[in-house]
Amino acid sequence: MSAGELAAVASVHRILGAVRPRPTALPTRAREHLAILAGALAAGACGALFDQVTVTISPEYFLDGKGLAASSLPFRLAVAWTGFRGGLPLGALVTGVGLLRAARSDRFSWRAWLARIVAALAAALALCAAVMAALDPFGVREASLGAWPPGAATRYLVCCGLHAGAYLGVLVGVLLDGRPALSRSPQPRAGGSSADPSMDS
Repeated sequence: MSAGELAAVASVHRILGAVRPRPTALPTRAREHLAILAGALAAGACGALFDQVTVTISPEYFLDGKGLAASSLPFRLAVAWTGFRGGLPLGALVTGVGLLRAARSDRFSWRAWLARIVAALAAALALCAAVMAALDPFGVREASLGAWPPGAATRYLVCCGLHAGAYLGVLVGVLLDGRPALSRSPQPRAGGSSADPSMDS
């Protein structure tokens, strides 16, 4: 093949390379959606287990406070379903904000991110349960006199505090640790190009 023919072939290759369609972002976007779905389902499962623990503390919280006395499902199953639904948005939130942070920092670690969320959750659980039992802001003890056995009102308040603390802890953890990433523009990565969000642990 002559030098002219080789040059022509090289020119064709360059032209084809220039007009070749770029890969779409669908695979990356689909992975992000699947990650959020997986996070939501995992948190839903944790919520179902959490409610199986708290129902042993205060059945009254679910029967009267959540209205499950009127549910057609078996009691424990109704409790699990309530906890599962409650955990879904929290899991989606934690995973979604985590993905945003991963896209904005090469140093992001899922393990550290989740550990800080869990730490905030544990602190909120302890604090809210203690405050609710001590202050009884809704007058549960007075309202339940003669209707519940002794001690049931305190257990109800503890259970109410645990559930409030679960939401508060996750929200506080996400806001405190995720706010810097949410409030600034993505930083360019090495080489001047953006990479897929890091999923390292």
